[in-house]
Amino acid sequence: MLRLFGVSHFRGGQLPIVLAALSGKSILVVSPTGSGKSLCFQIPALLRRGCTFVVSPLKTLMADQVSGLLRRKIPATFVNSALSVEEKEIRYNIVGMNAVKFLYLAPERFFVKSKDERKALAESEPEFLVVDEAHCVDAWGRDFRPEYGRLAEVRQSLGSPPILAFTATAGQAMQKRILSSLGIEDAEVFVRGVDRPNIAMVRWAAAPSARHHEIAALLRLPVFAGRKVMIFVPTARIGQELQTDLENNGLEIPFYHSKLGNEWDRQELLKRFQGESRPIVNHIICTNAFGMGLDVPDVRLVIHWQQPASVEDYLQEFGRAGRDGKQSVAVTFTEGGRGPGRDVGLLRFMAEKTSSGSGMDEATARGMLKQRYSQIDDLTTLIGSKDCFRQGIVEYFEGPKISPRQSLGMRILNWAFSKETAPKRFRYCCDACADLDQRQDKLSEHVASLFADVAK
Repeated sequence: MLRLFGVSHFRGGQLPIVLAALSGKSILVVSPTGSGKSLCFQIPALLRRGCTFVVSPLKTLMADQVSGLLRRKIPATFVNSALSVEEKEIRYNIVGMNAVKFLYLAPERFFVKSKDERKALAESEPEFLVVDEAHCVDAWGRDFRPEYGRLAEVRQSLGSPPILAFTATAGQAMQKRILSSLGIEDAEVFVRGVDRPNIAMVRWAAAPSARHHEIAALLRLPVFAGRKVMIFVPTARIGQELQTDLENNGLEIPFYHSKLGNEWDRQELLKRFQGESRPIVNHIICTNAFGMGLDVPDVRLVIHWQQPASVEDYLQEFGRAGRDGKQSVAVTFTEGGRGPGRDVGLLRFMAEKTSSGSGMDEATARGMLKQRYSQIDDLTTLIGSKDCFRQGIVEYFEGPKISPRQSLGMRILNWAFSKETAPKRFRYCCDACADLDQRQDKLSEHVASLFADVAK
């Protein structure tokens, strides 16, 4: 099976996940994009006789994963609203003949009006129910896409197969909420790859009015010429203002957001950033709508205009940097004052707007708002801490560090089938560990010095 996917060994941490799935357990895996999560459900699925259903949130993600499997001669397909009734029927017939190993679906497909479609799914009895991007269960399950909150019901209708849930980001509290929503509280949880030692982490105090100057100075550094840079903004308005400010400074940078043109325009910009279309885009301004599951290995700099709405969002976004293992930098602008400021105020306002427009009853909406406030406060506390920023984030996801004892059998299996590669650790950890004095340093000069040290 490994040879089928063009690899000779498992990466560190993959083998225990595969073995847990093959033993019939439900699992939750928290691991960054690009770390090989897909292999952890694809191999168990191929070692079983029947089909595996994969719940995926976006049509583009479905199409990309199915294309990748078909290129390896692995039979897979998807069903979504873009297909005709006849095409859907053909694909369900193929699934019923047990002629495909993977069927990709959005959660809404299990609740469509067509009785024939619901019946075809219910009678399929899949080997596994895979929930890709499982943080959507928690983030969307009550308001935006409520079908995510009904996946426990879906599992029951399919004959209660094991659930294999995967996400790039979920802290300990979110992990518990995901497991509870899916009805698999006894599942085995694997958290891996949260620490990214090749990413230098810099929190930088700057007023909102000064941030576009700081960003312009960073983008002009020779080290980022022709290299990938992502600039995350909290709203379309702030993104457009930043784009205009940078353009006035002679820097033309595209801005990706959910209301940009049509779907083709957004996909074209995504492909240009990935280097799959011309002209290539190296620097991009984006909201968090940009490329869920995006895996561009050579992003050297990720900038946050301000802190995101949760530690989970932050990990997924700054974790886009340095996936090739090379030195990268994550810069987050802060207000630097005591107590909540304009940045936190904006996040709270956005949470209130989402809650009031959710259409939920008052008690449920109030509970959701309280949870959103708590997530904002968790990251605000970490951002404002004078302790090691990296260690705070790792402990948020993993808890206190405990080294589990491996059995002799597992050590032998890892020796035979896995290759552990320790990530390269650079001198610079974070601004707290470097005792950075922002009153005397310029951000652009400081970031340039980080790359200069690596060059030496």
